[in-house]
Amino acid sequence: MKMSTWVAASAAAATALALAGCSSGKTSESSTDADGATAATLMLPFPRGIFWSPLVVAEEQGYFADEGLDLTIEEADGSGFVTQQLISGNLDYGFSGAASAVVAAEKDPNLRIPMCYPASNIFIIVTPEGSDVASVADLRGKTLGITEAGGGEEPIVNAALAEAGMKPGADVTLLPIGGAGPQSLTALQNGTVDAYATSFADLATFTAAGNKFTDITPSSLDVIPGDCMVTTAAALADPAKREIGVKIARAYTKGAAFIDANPEGALDIVCKAVPEECTDMNYAKVYFDEVRRYAGNYQPGTPYGAVTADGWETTVKVLADSGVIEGTVDPVAIGTGEDIADLQSEYSDIDLPAVQKDAQQYAP
Repeated sequence: MKMSTWVAASAAAATALALAGCSSGKTSESSTDADGATAATLMLPFPRGIFWSPLVVAEEQGYFADEGLDLTIEEADGSGFVTQQLISGNLDYGFSGAASAVVAAEKDPNLRIPMCYPASNIFIIVTPEGSDVASVADLRGKTLGITEAGGGEEPIVNAALAEAGMKPGADVTLLPIGGAGPQSLTALQNGTVDAYATSFADLATFTAAGNKFTDITPSSLDVIPGDCMVTTAAALADPAKREIGVKIARAYTKGAAFIDANPEGALDIVCKAVPEECTDMNYAKVYFDEVRRYAGNYQPGTPYGAVTADGWETTVKVLADSGVIEGTVDPVAIGTGEDIADLQSEYSDIDLPAVQKDAQQYAP
């Protein structure tokens, strides 16, 4: 029995519940159902799919149930809604883009970020293979395509240009060309733009079709994390709620370890759970491989999804330099404090041989 449920989060419903003076009914309270499982909720900023492979594998293989959780997984419309629910007290655990989480932490310094997936930068700047633009510095006087003004890649773009001594608009023209699709690919191929900033997920659409690119993103930005599990200091201080966080993250970590042991089986699990993601299996395989590459492997003795102090300091600096935040966020408090380190150590302690055996025995 998987004991997990997927539902769509509704901003209107959450607001109505808050106005009615209720908790959302979906916070990670330590209520217990008839089977003895603890009810809990985890909110995602966008629908499940290949990107959330460890989570989907954990659900389908019963790892949340093994942890004694009856987990409801809600799908929201963006990271901002997730952090809003955390700050308002309607939610104890949810995933958010790292940048959105840091922005929210400037409003509420009680937010905590114990695990990121991936724990490295998901936005990249690429050029078509064979281009004479070999670095960001080579973009001076040229045009850089972006998905949209204010898109998730914008802070990375601004930081990369600043590192090369340039400013957007003055030294490099930023041109919105949309997400991965015929229009943006044509813009790259016909020279409308000299480079393109997007997420690795978007780029997988192009590479699956045989297109090749050169990544010119400065390595100094690699430490900026992608999407992260966010909670609050209050939840970590509450023994029952903290235990729920440990169990959610541990099941997630087991899912990641399963993928390491049997990637083909893991993709089969995900495609059966979310078939709409796998109508084009060539794309699905490329995207899945990219997710694995960026997310990294589970390493015994190393906290899964932990971001270094340098990673959080760089993230805060990039957002502050871009004018997204004022820069008052404490990078230690949000991501590397003692309360977080203790949680990471606990959830990363999994029975690896048991997970590997489970993975090896899985047959499509």
